[in-house]
Parts: sequence; C-alpha cells; structure tokens
Amino acid sequence: MHRIVVVGGGAGGLELVTKLGDLIGHKENISITLVDAGLTHVWKPLLHEAASGSLDLAANEVNYLVHSHQHNYNYVYGSLVDINKDKKSIDIEIISLMNPEIKCIRSIEYDTLVLALGSKSNDFNVAGVKEHCYFLDSQDQAKKIHDNIFMSYFDMKQQVIPAQSDYHVAIIGGGATGVELISELINLKNKMAETLFKELSQIKVKFTLIDSSERLLSGLSPSISKEVEKNLAAMGVNILKNARVSAIDADKVYFSDGSALEANLKVWTAGIKAPQVLEDLNGFEKDNIHRLKVYATLQTYSDPNIFALGDCAHCQLDAAHPPLGARAQVASQQAEFLALSLINRLENKKLPMFKFVEKGSIVSLGKEQAVGEVLNELNIYGKLARTAYDALYRLHQVNIHGLNQTVQLHKRDSAAKNLLKKFKLY
Repeated sequence: MHRIVVVGGGAGGLELVTKLGDLIGHKENISITLVDAGLTHVWKPLLHEAASGSLDLAANEVNYLVHSHQHNYNYVYGSLVDINKDKKSIDIEIISLMNPEIKCIRSIEYDTLVLALGSKSNDFNVAGVKEHCYFLDSQDQAKKIHDNIFMSYFDMKQQVIPAQSDYHVAIIGGGATGVELISELINLKNKMAETLFKELSQIKVKFTLIDSSERLLSGLSPSISKEVEKNLAAMGVNILKNARVSAIDADKVYFSDGSALEANLKVWTAGIKAPQVLEDLNGFEKDNIHRLKVYATLQTYSDPNIFALGDCAHCQLDAAHPPLGARAQVASQQAEFLALSLINRLENKKLPMFKFVEKGSIVSLGKEQAVGEVLNELNIYGKLARTAYDALYRLHQVNIHGLNQTVQLHKRDSAAKNLLKKFKLY
C-alpha cells in the first residue's frame, strides 16, 4: 500500500486528489487521503463575490465527504499541526463539530505527502490591522464582510444611522483581490439602493482603495492599470496611490505622512504569506514569507517524500525570474502536473520538471465588466473579458466535477441569474 496524503483542499489540492482518485484511486495498493480544516470547498478567487452576496455559497461549495466518495479518495476533517519526517507521519488536530471544546490529535502516516495549504493575508505587523480589519481568506471571512455591509445598510434603512451621516468603506491593497472586492461592493450598494435599501440614496457611501505602489495592479501592464483606474474612478472610487498605511484603529486608517482617513469598514488585501502552521514548522527551508522552497519537481528542499504546490510553495523555475506568484492558474497547472508525476513516482520512474505556461490574467470589475491580458499581452476589456473570467471558474469545475456535471451547474446558475434579473436583484 502506497499512502498519498494531500493536506489542503483549495484549488490545487482538490484538483490533485480528484485527478489522482479518478486515475488510480480504485487500485487496491493505493491510498489517497485529503486532509482539510473545512467541510466544504469554495474557489478562492470568487470570495469577493461571496463577500458582496452575489455568489450563492451554498450552491457553489463542494462537500469534501461527498466528493471523496465520488472520486475514490478518503477525506479527513482536521488541521495540520506538525510533520514528523523521520516517522513519515503528520499530526492533525480534529475539533468536534458538536462540541468545539472537545479536541484530539490524530497521526496519519504517509509515503508521499503533498502540502497544498494555500496562503493567508499578510498584515506586515502594521499596528491595529488584526484588531480592526476584515480579511478575505476564507468563506467565513467573506460572510463576515457581507454581514457587516448588510447590517450597516439595514441600520441606515431603520434610521439607526442618521440620514445625514456618511458611511466609509476602505480597502487596503490595490492588487486583484482589492480591485475585485471594491467593484463588487459598489455594485452591491447600487443594486440595493434601487431595490431593498432605497434609503441608501439619501446617504453618501464612500469607497476608497489604498495602495502603497505607484499604480494599482502593479503586477500587470501599465495599460491594464490605467484602464482599471479609469473604470474605478467612473464608479466613484477614491484611489489613494503611494499611500503607506502606518496604523489602523476602530475609526481611522493612518498613513506614514501623518494624514488619516475615516472608515467604518476596513478590509485588508495588501499581501499574502504562508499559513501559521508552516511558519511554525522546523526542519524545512522557507522563503521570507514562510513558503516552502521546492525544486522544479515540486519536491521540497528538505525531503524528497514531501511535495508542495500552489500559494504555500516557493517555486523558482529560473534564477533569472522571480518565484511563481500566488495565482489560481499556477496551483491548477501544478496539480495537473503533480498527478501524473506521482504516478511516475509509484512506478519508480524519473520525475519530470514542472513548466509553467502563462495564460494571462483577468480582473473582474463587477458582473458585466472585466479587464485582462491574455495570449502574449493581448489586452481584452468589457463583456468579452468578463466572459473569459467566468470561463476560468467553469474550467475549475470541469477539473473537479467533470464536463457533464459542469454543464448542468452552468444551466442551474443561468436559471438563477435570470430569476434574479426578473426581480432586479442581479
């Protein structure tokens, strides 16, 4: 029995166990196990839509237990605590779903271990961020942002917040997550002002996007940044560039130049780092944000039996280029590569080297608009870009559900969209 254990059921981890399960999970001498601290999976690039309420979480989440049964792998609910390389085992903490005070540590042995733990927000030790900002790393955090917005709007409707008061939303971080989130929240506000919360038209709701760089989306081309800034300005977003945040409290965002900005809701999207469990691990070579360093085979520097992929892996394929970024397409390509590579490993064949194929980047600006770079720096805009953006999610669904089920999911989503449009809620 060869025991493959994958820790982390995000985009990369779930696609990996799905492909492995479909290819070799039925074999009696193969055991495939997915360990995750959640019960369900939601594609992380869509969390900004969950935060605005435009994504139905219940309809788009994948139940790990059901999915594991359908695709020939085992699922264990728990969070990674430690790795024992000598014993080839991991310790996971399991918390009772009925009584969270009941916890236990369970050991799981492996022959091949794959870490696909993703990333979390990096607050860069800025004072007050942890206490006064929301983050967008998980379904629960997305729901908290949505609940805060919704309850604030309801207070305005009930006149708990006086009509003459302003309501300020500040997003700190001008990367793709920050841009997509602020676009979604503005669309939500506009739709609510037309339908359920008409009182919003009497209150000035302000949106500010803050970034320390010279332009938004600094990882993309200047032309894309310019187009995004133009679109956000047309939406009424106040864009602050070259603005370094020095501290945050309950009422304000403070900057290194001594100025400050009032904000009722503050969301931090300014950077990422590896999860705390990787930061605490000993005996592994890591980068400055605690990602595990891996070779082009995706094996860690520290142990050939331990692989890492996606956001938690520092994968530098060429010394002349920076490590691969924390992007869904990187995790997806690595999952597809590793599924076939691990089969080579089982057959004692030489492991191949991962090669990343850049397919471009697309940033959503709401339900009908997007901008992006595809096919060797070809820029696309508007509804065409939005259609391409939606196709990325469908591709992820194909990878974890198969084509036939994805077609059915698309039909269901289209019917739900048309119903919402009928009532002017989309």
